Amino acid sequence: SAIQYIKWKVGRSSTSGSSHVAPTAANSWPLVLDLPPAPSPSMAQSGIQELQRSQLLRMLNLGSSGDQAWGGAQAFKVLVYDKFCQDVISPLLKVGGLRNQGVSINVSLMAERGPLPDVPAVYFVEPTEDNVKRIVKDLASGLYESVYVNFASSVPRSLLQDLARGALHANAGQKVMGVFDRFVSFVSLSPILFSLNLPNAYATIHSPAIDDQLIQQYIARIVDGLLSVLITMHAMPIIRCPANDPVAEMVARSLEDRIREMLRTGGATTAELFSGASGRSIDSGTAAGQRPLLCVLGRDADLVTMLNHTWTYQAMAHDILNMRLNKLSVSVDGGDGSAPKMKSYDVDENDSFWAEHAGEPFPNLGPAVCAAIEDFTQKREAMTASNGSDPTGGMTGGLASAFNAIPEMTEKKRSIDMHTNIATALLNEVKARELANYYELEDLFSSQSVGTSVAELDKLFSEDAKGTVLDKTRALMVLYLTKPSMTPQQLESLIAGLEKIDGDAAPLKFLQHQSSIRNMTAASIAATASHTASSNPLSAASVVGSLFSKGEGLLSAGFNSIQNIMPSKKELVICQILDGLMEQKPGGLTESYLYLDPKAPAGAEAPRMRAPFRKAVAFVVGGGNYAEMQSVQEWAQAKGRHVVYGSTDMVTPAQFVDELTHLGKAQAGGGH
Repeated sequence: SAIQYIKWKVGRSSTSGSSHVAPTAANSWPLVLDLPPAPSPSMAQSGIQELQRSQLLRMLNLGSSGDQAWGGAQAFKVLVYDKFCQDVISPLLKVGGLRNQGVSINVSLMAERGPLPDVPAVYFVEPTEDNVKRIVKDLASGLYESVYVNFASSVPRSLLQDLARGALHANAGQKVMGVFDRFVSFVSLSPILFSLNLPNAYATIHSPAIDDQLIQQYIARIVDGLLSVLITMHAMPIIRCPANDPVAEMVARSLEDRIREMLRTGGATTAELFSGASGRSIDSGTAAGQRPLLCVLGRDADLVTMLNHTWTYQAMAHDILNMRLNKLSVSVDGGDGSAPKMKSYDVDENDSFWAEHAGEPFPNLGPAVCAAIEDFTQKREAMTASNGSDPTGGMTGGLASAFNAIPEMTEKKRSIDMHTNIATALLNEVKARELANYYELEDLFSSQSVGTSVAELDKLFSEDAKGTVLDKTRALMVLYLTKPSMTPQQLESLIAGLEKIDGDAAPLKFLQHQSSIRNMTAASIAATASHTASSNPLSAASVVGSLFSKGEGLLSAGFNSIQNIMPSKKELVICQILDGLMEQKPGGLTESYLYLDPKAPAGAEAPRMRAPFRKAVAFVVGGGNYAEMQSVQEWAQAKGRHVVYGSTDMVTPAQFVDELTHLGKAQAGGGH
């Protein structure tokens, strides 16, 4: 058989590096499971990002097992990836990190590549027909000395056969040193945040043109991602989902069936994928290793959160500067009178300023930057007698100490420059579009009467009102979702105002269609805002004045002019749902939620756990955002819980409006 030219290995290894053979009737050759090490307490505390990074390092450190004889991370190798897997790697390993693992060249699978006959190659790709064909083409061309093929998720047997036959026909079977299922088909953006990197999920799921076969394939792709998350976390969850959301239920039930089938056919070896080779999982140490909760929600549970204007640093960087995969670009002054230029930045948990201030209200950013500048200046002056901008200048004493401090000071200066430029770019947009007014207006919808809210919004459609057409469209959609009691006449008047300024009513038309076929849960049910303001929130929240007394320059002056609007503490719908599920509360929003246990026999009603859950994964089908993620984390911290937040993709409000626009036009027969 051609398949005998390939040893199929699920890319895992046990703590001792031993392998475990699991016979299977589906294959005529051995399936070797190299199980991942159970996470140590320190790794578990680092979160999902560090767990996934460790799996990628194992993929590159090809000398860690006895059957892999490349000399480990130091051996020179080529890393070949597709676009999806490039995005998986991007937040975890920069170019320097790849070099440390012996990766001399990293290149796209679809790029034209010259032969390197003396160098091994690591392929890291999704299991697709096109990718397998390209790998076979590379084998036939003899590009590399040997290859290890790593699939991000489980490869179907049909594609594995195609790969085996292609290697046989190319007379290159001996070059395929291993084929691995890595189960890392997701993008981890922080220790408590992941994305399946599936854009336009909401539009895809709700498209009137999608047929049953396509939706089943899409659901399977989502399940692949969630399965990867659970295996990476060594978590065997209890799955809960709303009974009235067909897509969320399809995802939940498909995942339950997939795990149950893996356990049935793989036995104890497969079970270790979810618990760790030593039986210790990421959940060890809490309530006797209590299993975590997986809450699968549909985006329709709370649409308004996807449209609201935001007022915290990280959420605004996503909304205004289109941050994606922890990267963003801003326009910075070229200096010496030259034209501004675009500069790209990586913003992640490795940056101490970002880690500390990402979730803070935007007005607090100015004082934080100024405090960082002052701290840097004090350390520089203590390090050297020079007051110049170069930390290496004027070293009159303590030369060795000053020299050793240069890397730290250089990194601090880089971080300060980066956040100053990002804050300046955000500030320019806030002032030009008067975004503070939009945030405050939307924040007050829940506590105002319908008439007052309509009158305030109507003012935005005047010629002298600042803000983009998209800003005004979002505000109108937020009002519609927050005030379902608005009369048709009031709504039509606002739509006419929007169209008068060349706005597109298609996304709102889609929301109207959705609300006509189902009783959507509006986020206004969660808007029992614990306003700390008086009976007049506007005058109490808007305090015009200086936010800080120190700091100079354009950034300081700009923040001085911003209204000190602090976010009101509102519990979003997802937090109410988590509260009901994790605390095992009867009644409420979660009364009718399904209870699924992959370890229970198929067809039998699973016996319910009664103790409160300490850990959970909250997953939203149809897109998520940073405002919702932050709200979940604030709730979890207040309740003493640990929650990992994930979604099909992290979607900006502009992208979500675009999805709704396409759906509205498709619904009206105007295309997809």
